[in-house]
Amino acid sequence: MRLVWGTPKGKDFWGFNYTTCVLSNGQFMMSKKILTKNLSETPETQRPASNLVNVMNINRDDTLGIRDQIRAELAYLISNGVLQNGAKLPSCRALARDLSVSVNSVLGAYSKLVDEGTIISKPKSGYYVSLNLNRAQAQTDQENNAEFPNIVERITRRQLPSKAGCITRPADWPDYQFPFVCNQAASNRFPLAEWRECSRLALNMRDLSNWTGDNQYRDSDTFIEQICSRLLPQRGIVAKPENVLVTMGAQQAIYIVAALLRSFGRVVAIEDPGYADARNIFEQIFDEVRYIPVDGEGLVVDDRLAGCDLVYVTPNRQMPTVLSMSQARKRRLLEMAKKEDFLIIEDDYEGDMDFDENSLLPLYSGHSQGRVIYTGSLSKSLAPGLRLGYLVAQESLVQEARALRGMMIRHPPHVIQHTASLFLRFGHHETHRAKLHQIFNERWHVASQVIQELFPDFELQYEYGSTNFFFRSVQGLNAHQIAEAARQRGVIIEPSSVCFSDKNKGDITFRLGVSAVPAGQIEQGLRTLRSAIDTL
Repeated sequence: MRLVWGTPKGKDFWGFNYTTCVLSNGQFMMSKKILTKNLSETPETQRPASNLVNVMNINRDDTLGIRDQIRAELAYLISNGVLQNGAKLPSCRALARDLSVSVNSVLGAYSKLVDEGTIISKPKSGYYVSLNLNRAQAQTDQENNAEFPNIVERITRRQLPSKAGCITRPADWPDYQFPFVCNQAASNRFPLAEWRECSRLALNMRDLSNWTGDNQYRDSDTFIEQICSRLLPQRGIVAKPENVLVTMGAQQAIYIVAALLRSFGRVVAIEDPGYADARNIFEQIFDEVRYIPVDGEGLVVDDRLAGCDLVYVTPNRQMPTVLSMSQARKRRLLEMAKKEDFLIIEDDYEGDMDFDENSLLPLYSGHSQGRVIYTGSLSKSLAPGLRLGYLVAQESLVQEARALRGMMIRHPPHVIQHTASLFLRFGHHETHRAKLHQIFNERWHVASQVIQELFPDFELQYEYGSTNFFFRSVQGLNAHQIAEAARQRGVIIEPSSVCFSDKNKGDITFRLGVSAVPAGQIEQGLRTLRSAIDTL
């Protein structure tokens, strides 16, 4: 540990608080005791930048440029009181020398901080901290943790949210050679130039009030218009603006509907296996959840749906089996909904990635008699990080859903909605989807042929139009063991046991997606997976 010397007045001559301990790794901590001054170092002999260089972290591999890193580091030191008001900063040349960066980088950082009013430049004197922040003294809670109330046991009478399972993948999955993850396009496929153009237009002064003000519970009119005129017609759906609510992804739409329709004794039915996140929501909210099996035509429609208040389905591409609900089964489900007087949440899972031009239209596009609540998103065709989704339903339900959403977040950020509306309006989304569909079509043909050849000991479920494949081991091999053996060889797959109400039944199943793997690497990746399985 290297300690910064102090003065009786509480500051060294560069403005450092004398209670600061600077560690050799570049981090700093605050000490409650006055440090003893090192008599070998005096203000006259100490180099100006020596203190700063030990607490500034400059990383040449960072996506942020050197100038902006210096600016951010200095702003952090100032805001945390390490560099206090009136402290003199090292000269540009001295700091550049000690950080091993160009003088222009330091000068640029100083200039930005001057523009922001954080520091000032005094002619023939140098740069000084000019930001005077009133900071409250942090207090440490000295109570014994054993005396704290157990808050967790008061959260819910049901399963804790943190204990609910969901499909996971390594955080660094893009770094693996063969990332067979599902519904994730490689980041280099994102139309960055087009999105940047729309973002620039959205940030102009004319539209500033559209997203900086308090819009209460309203959504962006232009985004709603584009959803109604471009996105929904592609799925055969006709809707008016009053039938549409923007959400933070399809998951929020499902949660809002579940919260609205909850009541004592109400019953929801879901697919088994099915979308784990939806199941977690329903188990958290509803008194009874019925798990209905799926077959080659989708959700089995029989007397088990009698007495239900809500039924959740993924008819376009069933999650996780990727099979589509047949037209006959859709008609049967709608007939059952009318007979038993239940509502249907239709999650158009993979609807925006489906490259089969002849895929069946959603339930909502037919004679749904107002019983279907449709959810969709831009997560898979554009980017999951944007969190743009929407629900379509009767106006009366949308009105209540808007009010409930408003209690949580008022509305998704209007700047994102406005940017997305421009992206749709200029046709960038349609162009991007068309390119993805061509890519996915090629990858599907490569993968389907190789998979049939290499995996005769697995029951396989897949359909043209989806980039995902569902595997079930005939020999009873554990999917988590397969996934770990594959990961060690650079292959990522997704065990799907969390999709089953009885996870033991799903331990021999996994999903594999080709949306993030180039066509030229698919065969090699699948052969590598095969060799990993053979080692078990």
